[in-house]
Amino acid sequence: MSKYLFVTKKRFHPASKSKNNFSRKNRLSAKFFISKLGGVFLAILIIFSFVSYLIQVNSLATKGYQIKELEKQLNELMAEKADLELETLSLQSLSAVKDRINDLGMVASGQAEYLSIAAPVARAR
Repeated sequence: MSKYLFVTKKRFHPASKSKNNFSRKNRLSAKFFISKLGGVFLAILIIFSFVSYLIQVNSLATKGYQIKELEKQLNELMAEKADLELETLSLQSLSAVKDRINDLGMVASGQAEYLSIAAPVARAR
């Protein structure tokens, strides 16, 4: 048997009376400490998960409220756009244009006369 195997067997053999081995009482307390530490870690993990869940739910509720407000504002703007389009159409109607022409004192033009020029206007070089 090799030296390494002999040392390995001797070191980890439960009946060994080596100073490096833990006693039964120390091993139980170590297991208890590790299990207690695992429980604390699990409790911290659960608390962290719960807090992050609350933060996400709160954020989601806030976003929903903001979306409702923006939809309300969008509906108001669409109604205002429809009113402005209706006003634009009424101002562009023929009767509205004739009323404005009379209010401004404009008159209808008669027959247009055009001048004809026989000579060239631009000078040749």
